[in-house]
Formats: sequence, structure tokens, C-alpha cells
Amino acid sequence: MAQNREYLDPIFLSKLANMELIARCAVEGFFSGLHPSPFHGFSVEYSDHRQYHPGDELKFVDWKVFGRSDKLYIKRFQQETNTTVYILLDNSKSMSFASEHSVSKSEYGAYLAAALSYLMLSQGDSTSLLLFAEKIQKKIPPRSRRTHLNIILKTLQQNKPSGRTNLASVLHTLAETTSRRGLVILISDLLDDEDSIFKGLSHLKFLRHDVIIFQIMDHQEINLDYDGLVQFEDMESSDKIRTFPQSVKQIYRQRVTEFLDEIEKTAGRSNIDYCFIDTSEPLDRALIAYLAKRKRLR
Repeated sequence: MAQNREYLDPIFLSKLANMELIARCAVEGFFSGLHPSPFHGFSVEYSDHRQYHPGDELKFVDWKVFGRSDKLYIKRFQQETNTTVYILLDNSKSMSFASEHSVSKSEYGAYLAAALSYLMLSQGDSTSLLLFAEKIQKKIPPRSRRTHLNIILKTLQQNKPSGRTNLASVLHTLAETTSRRGLVILISDLLDDEDSIFKGLSHLKFLRHDVIIFQIMDHQEINLDYDGLVQFEDMESSDKIRTFPQSVKQIYRQRVTEFLDEIEKTAGRSNIDYCFIDTSEPLDRALIAYLAKRKRLR
């Protein structure tokens, strides 16, 4: 897939500007290195036959029928029962952080949400988008029509992070207001109270939703690779602190590692799929994690 990796690079995607083009490049760039036909055969099943017409793809010819009848017939497919997918994108101000030569967590999350929406609607899945901070700021109800993609992508294109995080409240609200169980995809930096977050996620699991978490963080949030005296400012509370990062780097990295390990372990104990993503990474890992989850659900 190396020849398509540029199409999954977040910096490359940011230069495209158009969200529909971003979504298409991300998904088709990923699949073109994986399988010649990304959509057919993933969420569809065999239905019946129809007569072959010039121009039909030969790979769908039923050669067993041809051997018996000496006539060409094409296998027809039908969509499996639609899955309802709820994409929750963290829109709090902490998501607007970006280190030098990186896209922000918000931008990366939007690209991921766009790519997943493009993929899911191509599969015929009913897809919903929810932007949140302290509460749900924007909710696009689930629909399976391909034209629904335009609404989702326009919302992602125009979105600007705002507000403080209260993820637990949002998760409980979603659990209480969704009438149909489905797949909940949470895209967030998870910079909130861990216990409260997992109580909210447990509420969704109790209602038999499947859950996958994409935790997105910037390289500098993980490694603290700064030199000299630096003033740090909390993007949500505006609290400030001045320090020499080199003097605290070791203990900082240890605390971050413990934080990430605990989230991954807690997710595992709750039977929740978890994928950590650095914003410098191409979207490969996220799409692979999503498809692995979907394969288990089929």
C-alpha cells in the first residue's frame, strides 16, 4: 500500500481543502492498496442471477451456471441488514491543538469522520454525526441515502472547535435518546475524567451498542519535545504555567504512558475496541481498526 500512502497523510489531505475530495482520497487510496474493489463483497451478500450484458464485469459471472447451461449469468448482490452507525466527534477547544508541521486533532478527527461516513454510506449503512463539547452541539440524524453524505461533509467542513469537554454527559444523552442499537464510534482526545467517560460508555454497552474508540493526540502532547522556557496554556480553561520542559519530560512521559495504558486496559475489560492515533500518522490504522470491528460484527 506504500504507493497510496500519500493519500492518507493528514498534511496532504489538509491541502485538498474540499471535504468530499478528502474523504474519497482517504478511502479509495486506502482500499486501492488493499483490494481492487473496496465495496463489493464487504457488506453485501449473494442474492440471485440476471443475464449477462456486454460491459458487465467478468469477475461476477457465475461460471458454474455457464458450465451447466452454456449461458452467461451475472451474480446479483443485495445489501445486508443496515447497521446504524453513530459517529461522535469531540468538538471541544482542546481538539484545536496542533504542534508545528501537524494538523490539529480537530482536523484529523474530521478527516477520519469524513472517510468513515463515505465508507459507511457506500455500504448502505445508516449514518449519524454528532459534534459535542459540554453537550451535543450538532446532531445529524442517521440516514442511509448517498445524498446524506453531502450534509455530513458540509457540517465537518464548516465546523470550528468550541467549548469545554463533558464527555460523560454526552454519552449518557446518546444512550437515552437512541431508539435503535448500533455501532458507536467515538473520536476524541479523551482529555476528561476517565471514570466518568467509561461509565458513559458502559451505559451504551448495557443497551447493546457496539463501541469503538479512536483516541487522537498530537506528538507533542505525548512526548513534550520542547526546548527552553515555555509557557503552556490550557485551551479550555485558559490556565497558564511556565516551565522548562526538559526538567519534567521524563515524569510527564511516564504519566502519559500510564494514562494511555489505563484507557486501553479499561476499554478491553469493557469489550470496547480501542485505537490510539498520533496526528502525524496516516489514516491507515484507523480504517483498519474500523474494518476489523465491522468484520467481527458481520
